[in-house]
Amino acid sequence: MKSNTAKTNDLRIGWATRDMTPDQPVILGAQFKMRVSQGVDGPVTVTALALSTNGPDGDSVIFVSCDRGGFRHKWYDENNFLALAREAIRSRSPEIDVNKLILNATHTHTSPMTLIDQFGPEAEVLPDGVMTAKECMDIQCERIAEAVAEAWSNRKPAGVSFGLGTAVVGHNRRATYSVADSTHKAGAVVNGLTKMYGNTNDPAFSHIEGYEDHYVDLLYTWSENGALTGVVVNLACPSQETEMGMQISADFWHEIRTEIRKRHGGHIQVLAQCSPAGDQSPHRLWYKAAEARMLKLRGLTMRQEIGRRVAIAVDEVLPAARTAVVTRLPIKHVVRQIRLPRRRVTPDEAQQVRADLAKLEAEAKTGVNNYRVAIRCRRVLQRVAQQDNNPHIPMTLHAIRLGDIAFATNRFELFLDYGIRIKSRSPAVQTFLIQLAADDGWTGSYLPTERAVANQGYGSSVYDYEVGPNGGRVIVEETVKALNELWEDCDA
Repeated sequence: MKSNTAKTNDLRIGWATRDMTPDQPVILGAQFKMRVSQGVDGPVTVTALALSTNGPDGDSVIFVSCDRGGFRHKWYDENNFLALAREAIRSRSPEIDVNKLILNATHTHTSPMTLIDQFGPEAEVLPDGVMTAKECMDIQCERIAEAVAEAWSNRKPAGVSFGLGTAVVGHNRRATYSVADSTHKAGAVVNGLTKMYGNTNDPAFSHIEGYEDHYVDLLYTWSENGALTGVVVNLACPSQETEMGMQISADFWHEIRTEIRKRHGGHIQVLAQCSPAGDQSPHRLWYKAAEARMLKLRGLTMRQEIGRRVAIAVDEVLPAARTAVVTRLPIKHVVRQIRLPRRRVTPDEAQQVRADLAKLEAEAKTGVNNYRVAIRCRRVLQRVAQQDNNPHIPMTLHAIRLGDIAFATNRFELFLDYGIRIKSRSPAVQTFLIQLAADDGWTGSYLPTERAVANQGYGSSVYDYEVGPNGGRVIVEETVKALNELWEDCDA
């Protein structure tokens, strides 16, 4: 690694990780039915990476990646996970600027549920011996605070390099047909021309609705003496290969970390980031038999295969990245509040949602626990009550320049097309986009494209998103604007 004598903009880096796997059964996050965990299939972790530069123009960013589904706290509670995490960090390390913290979820569906009363009042529905949502949340906030504090205090002179690899991980999960399916499940699914995970062995199957992104954005970190210390891996796929599993798990990110460390040492840190992938999944919709055959021949599970593919990408880029390490570069981090137009619920939609809710409430009287689905109906009706007086909702946007690369956040399950629009127009050589970043507002809804809304299907019906394509265009324009300004400011 080159030695720099200049002091301004010298880079300092610190890493830390914590295991936040509970030692008791928990309710597993996501899905519409309660799942009580049956053991552990790999740890769920939090990883923190702190970067800062010195000098009069010095700045900082702390990336924190969590094996979680998202960061909602409670549907109707003004409090949120980010506020609780910030409070825990402040109490431990008051010198840290928590506004420069970027907290993102890997979107696993097999991590502990921290949403309160999602299947009914916990005092009534929670089985004996199962941790409450608050207990899970407290553990995670404490582990986040510990990791952030350690990463910040561990900062030392260091270097970074970056590169672009490829690995087939995510696939568009929306199958489109020549004939519309009018299936309607109250509070859950409204199918049209498109179905999530639809059968492609169907004479009416036409095409997969959208694009896929198999690029892997990689940022390597190096010690002062030139040793590899960690890697940021950013790819367009939620961690959901075994999303219906009954064990606590980080899903494929566990296998990715395991494989990278097997090749480069157990000390290597791996920070996971999911770029826009609201319509993506690791599940294959076609060529399933061929994939299964190759897995059998290799003796691997699909999660292990994904770990192998990503580790190969890391290895293939590493030699070139090793030749381009820099220890002095500008960091510029801006945080902006942008306003997004609400997706308005029409009178006809509101009438249908009320009918759906009435049906679900009648079912509930017979003993059916559809509480979580009914919440979706109530959430839509809450939006109806708010949309005239509050036609916009806020979103926190982080935009960071780190030398020749950029990072930018959004709080949604943002469909892939929006990410490609941003990357295509970004002034950076590479742009690491981070979806499901914790926000001061409600987080976690889908943000579908125009074609997805027209085709319907899960992820693009009235139940699934509070901001639509108009808001997606605002996110693209505001993100590109912020990044362009960072390049103008730093190059001036």
